[in-house]
Amino acid sequence: MTQPDESKGGGVAGAGRGALAILAAKIWFVLSSFAIQIALPHLLPDAAEFGLYRGTMSLVSVVNNVMIVATLQAVSKHVSEDERSAPALLRQALRIQLVTGGLLAGVLFVAASPLSRFFVDAELEGPLRIASAVLFFNALYGALVGALNGRRRFRAQAGLDATFSTLRTLAIVGGAALFGSAYAALGGWAAAVAAITMIALVLLRGVLFGAEGEPLPLRRWIHFMAPLWLYQVFLNGMLLLDVQVLKKALGELGLAQGLAEDVVAKAASAQVGYYGAAQTFALVPYQLILALTFIVFPMISRAIAAGDADAARATLRGAMRVSLLALLAIAAPVVGAADGVMRIAYREEYLVGAPALAILIVGVVMFTLFVICATALSGAGRPGLAAGIAAVGVAVVLVAGTLLVRASGGGEAAIPAMALGTSLGMGLAFALAGVAVWFRFRALFAPLTLLRAALAACLGAATAHWLPHGTRFTALAALAAGFVVYVTVLVATRELRRADLAALRRP
Repeated sequence: MTQPDESKGGGVAGAGRGALAILAAKIWFVLSSFAIQIALPHLLPDAAEFGLYRGTMSLVSVVNNVMIVATLQAVSKHVSEDERSAPALLRQALRIQLVTGGLLAGVLFVAASPLSRFFVDAELEGPLRIASAVLFFNALYGALVGALNGRRRFRAQAGLDATFSTLRTLAIVGGAALFGSAYAALGGWAAAVAAITMIALVLLRGVLFGAEGEPLPLRRWIHFMAPLWLYQVFLNGMLLLDVQVLKKALGELGLAQGLAEDVVAKAASAQVGYYGAAQTFALVPYQLILALTFIVFPMISRAIAAGDADAARATLRGAMRVSLLALLAIAAPVVGAADGVMRIAYREEYLVGAPALAILIVGVVMFTLFVICATALSGAGRPGLAAGIAAVGVAVVLVAGTLLVRASGGGEAAIPAMALGTSLGMGLAFALAGVAVWFRFRALFAPLTLLRAALAACLGAATAHWLPHGTRFTALAALAAGFVVYVTVLVATRELRRADLAALRRP
């Protein structure tokens, strides 16, 4: 039987409330993820243990994130096009995901031992095998959430996602607090994913056991999902593989210096822990602006389909300007007082990661702008071009990161070296995507906007840097002052005007 969707009866208001519920769930997901990354360095015994957790998470998440996004979008698309067939489509999607998720989980479980040797860390084998369960259950969970989304049951989807965020936070932090190990934290992650999958199955049992509809030819699933997989693999690779590059390069350097493998592995994991702590803050601008891509894609797609090039151009230009100004508002003060930012959340030993934070957050600004450009290209029917540019970015991160870490000689110097390699890859990806967008839309940034934003960012960063930020309180004050100076310069140069404030208040 077909359950009523939230948009019927409630009209636009019902759909709007559902969209707000999903937005709230996404915000809760970001906040809870941030809380996990802040809590674990305090709960785990040392940076090496946190590095083991972070290294496992980043490696598995490259595949995990891809699988969730591609599966959710594919199921949502097919269900939304034929809601009467939702039961048959959901069962078919779950069968596909049982095979896909089972295969990937099995490969990771078996490959855990050779992967641990590849990354010069025998301790990595156990955590990777625990994480293989996450791949399996998330493959099923993505299909179930996609069915909710396709049937426009947005509030149910938001409730499920918010429940998962809460379970995941409690399980990971609880495991670390009780047992003080990366194994326990990762075990909590796997348990949370398994639990939310069971809850989702119960929630969707009426659809799952319905009799209506016919399944689709398998080639239609593959045709839709393959480009999504390709783009998401490269996108997540650019964002997450730097941790693996750092760990492997440091391991090889240590072995070349004649150190014992266990000593090398522990030292490399400690550096990964410091780098991961810096990465937590560096990714904040991306996480906050990411929601904009869900607006840009359909607006540009509709404008292109209607042949309205001016509307597509205006949408892109506005999105890029707003994103640039918002990203720099966060990044500029952090660049100026990176050690103060680290001091706010972590123990003193983690200040080693401060130079990497100052570099990496600039790279993340460029990465976020790349994602918006890639979204525009995909909306204009060029997803292959977006994926190709992302592949170039990944290649630069892998090659430049490896070379720079080796050139650093290892130790603490390797951390900013890896951040520089990552930022180079992200910067090149944005440059290439920006050129492609300019040729396609004849729109990107107004030159004066770039100049004014750069001036404001430099003055904001300088203010945060020169003000005292040696304690948590003074660090917060320095960051706030840097932000105020940044905004003041934008207002003084008339980059920010009353019209911008009016647009924010407009319903």
